[in-house]
Amino acid sequence: MITREATIKDWGILQSFFKIIYRDNHPLHSKEFWNWQFGNKNEGRSFICINEKGEIVGHVGANFGGGMAWIINVYLNEECRGKGVLGSLYALARDYYPLAATAANEAGLGLYKNMRWYRYHDLVRYVKINPNIKDKSFANVCSPIRVSIDDFINKDSHYFQQPMIKGILLKDGSRAVSQENVGGLRIVDIENLHQLEEQSWELGYLWMDYITSWNDLKTKDLEKNGWVLDYKAIIPWRLNPVEENRFCDITFLSEEPLDREFIVHRSFSDHGRIGSLVI
Repeated sequence: MITREATIKDWGILQSFFKIIYRDNHPLHSKEFWNWQFGNKNEGRSFICINEKGEIVGHVGANFGGGMAWIINVYLNEECRGKGVLGSLYALARDYYPLAATAANEAGLGLYKNMRWYRYHDLVRYVKINPNIKDKSFANVCSPIRVSIDDFINKDSHYFQQPMIKGILLKDGSRAVSQENVGGLRIVDIENLHQLEEQSWELGYLWMDYITSWNDLKTKDLEKNGWVLDYKAIIPWRLNPVEENRFCDITFLSEEPLDREFIVHRSFSDHGRIGSLVI
């Protein structure tokens, strides 16, 4: 078996592998999405294991951000497990940056525990509903809207070039992803909180959310301004498709200790993927 970096030339065998292991409409079924995620060495890489038949039997994706390689999309065929393949794939990612991860599932958590990774406080998601709305029921708030944002569309960052999302740059310099199909604005960067809220409500958004690490002191300003942790609100984390009462539960881990000032940004890993599923 061979372990190496994948390139867009491998798309045929990559797609065959992804269609076997991932659900229908998974973003990695799309060549355009794969190229956005892994086609630029400055942003991320895809590492594969190929058997004697020329088939992919293992894959590790790494998203680069904050000086870290964020491990995503880990999968190894059962017959290849316990043979050091996964360690070889992780080593390829480690050649770029130190390793970290978010959004690990139960199997992933078991793997990282065995590897003796560090586990931090889960990421936190804050939500605020438009205070002008009188009926704050789930059906009324998490519903489609129409907003005029053509003048704010922005694609000057890699994150905003993600296929199928609509990134906007607001007047105060804050950045967000517009999800009109569920009435919300997913905040990526906050510059001036009061101006951000004022413009967002004027545009007609029904709610906003913001996800970050627990030690982000910006959350103190959010709390003072009436933002609450998502489980205290009614807007679920999972919105593609909408899954009522499914709130943020995103684990944050790293292979080596991180500086206590390190803040996890929405763009660092696939926990920040918004709107990239085809419904």
